[in-house]
Amino acid sequence: MLATVAFLLPTLFWDGSADSADLLRKAGIQKLDVPPGREEAWRKLGFDASAFDRAGAAQATAPRVEYHMDVASATRVPWVDANGWQFERRPQNAYFYDAPAGAAALAAAEAFAYGVHAAIHAVPEDLPVLARMLNFLERIGQPALPVRANIGVIDDGSDAMGEVLNLMARHNLLFQVIPAVDPRYDVIVRPGEDISDPYQFAMQVRRRLTDPKRLVRIYGSNVVLVRLTGDGSRTRVHLLNYGGAAVQGLRVRVRGSFQHATLSAFAHPKADLQDYTSDDEATEFTVPELDTYAVIDLTTR
Repeated sequence: MLATVAFLLPTLFWDGSADSADLLRKAGIQKLDVPPGREEAWRKLGFDASAFDRAGAAQATAPRVEYHMDVASATRVPWVDANGWQFERRPQNAYFYDAPAGAAALAAAEAFAYGVHAAIHAVPEDLPVLARMLNFLERIGQPALPVRANIGVIDDGSDAMGEVLNLMARHNLLFQVIPAVDPRYDVIVRPGEDISDPYQFAMQVRRRLTDPKRLVRIYGSNVVLVRLTGDGSRTRVHLLNYGGAAVQGLRVRVRGSFQHATLSAFAHPKADLQDYTSDDEATEFTVPELDTYAVIDLTTR
């Protein structure tokens, strides 16, 4: 079920009848996944159609932000529903999104950022923006770079460990699931540690790592999550905005010295990074406006 291209693009899952072909064409959709047995009929209509068994795929959560009251401060606190933690946990799975209105484009960006195979069931009114997002992802696609993370997690597969992964991802504590202790990571999370309170444990991991060693830090938003990939000379920063509204003036700090940067921002094709600085320890810049998704490509020379 995995694609054989150098990078994976998410796909629209469409279970509508052939009478909806004009709706898809008008939106700009040409490639789609359909229930098994229907692909040939859609190919005859001129679509690049593949069979996708949604029952055999892992269910992805509809990406969004929910706001809950903080008892201590009587303010609304955002809770980000995101899938990065489970994509890191099981990257080999195929995933299925049942995306409500307004969620399809973010779902596509999220799956692309983590390099997983995903089919997105979108409502008809989201087809045009989903098509624009898929075109954007195809333009910026490149062969996958290795994951950059300095927290290694030996995952025991438990629900409690899954919640720890979820909380670390929500706080942009970049981790990678590993099979055994590896000295390349600054912090190792092992089975058997006391994770009875996943939130407190995730914050303990942050203290063990220390903020100066965090690979990426975000200033100005608590609804933007990050994924980082790279090798010795290149780094790609993925910024996913779960908040629904555009974020203005997002400041980003990336550990490492990078001399050049290119911003690719969905819905803002002419945007450039602002206030760019780089020294021996870190590189900082401001994204002037983050809509749903942006990628910053950094190079050392």
